[in-house]
Amino acid sequence: MDLSVPGQDLSVYQQVCERFLNLKLLAQNACTSPERLDLCKQLVRDDISTRRLSRVQNMGDLLLLLEKRNLLSPTIPEPIGRWKQALDSQELSDALTEYLQIIDLQRATIRRFFLEALRRRDRRTLVEKEVEKIKLHNSNGSTTPETVGFLQQRDDIYALLQKEIGKQWNALGRSLKLSQTELHEIEMKYQNDLKARIWAVLEHAEHEFREEFVENLKDALSKCRRNDLKRKLEKMLT
Repeated sequence: MDLSVPGQDLSVYQQVCERFLNLKLLAQNACTSPERLDLCKQLVRDDISTRRLSRVQNMGDLLLLLEKRNLLSPTIPEPIGRWKQALDSQELSDALTEYLQIIDLQRATIRRFFLEALRRRDRRTLVEKEVEKIKLHNSNGSTTPETVGFLQQRDDIYALLQKEIGKQWNALGRSLKLSQTELHEIEMKYQNDLKARIWAVLEHAEHEFREEFVENLKDALSKCRRNDLKRKLEKMLT
């Protein structure tokens, strides 16, 4: 399909998302050694703290961290460009060149759809859903049925908590092991958006706890004396 044809904005955005996913997959496939991963981490040290980079175990972790920090997105592929030499993949280089040409032509369209998704606090675009499928596929059986259930209903679970946790968001954050500094940063960033604060707390905890997030979330709800929400969560996961 001709990506420059007017009136096909949504289709254009979806195709760009698919190409962006492909770029990330190519980067993951090209990161074939700890040495290459270390080089890639060094190239983003100015943007990410050493402490957070020390937790990165593979290219998938690094990509996710950059996306969570809004340093990598369909409109901001620059970090992948920095890694071209370190990853030494002609396939990645060619795909990136083509991708940059496309977004130069369609930047306004891509940015409009991406910002709309941010305003809705719905970050689970086509790209992220595909990444989730890949994670499940590559889990080698380590993903529990409860975690699979959570991944399949993540948006609904987040929406439930956004709706019902209310002013207890700070207590929930503390129970999910967020530091007071991290909670303060979230509060300052989303001063007039309570739902965005709750979303940010959940995303942070999910990234930190990974496979153990569901159990930790249930424990945190109990500590906040919200067993009603814990029961709703368990019902959604069955």
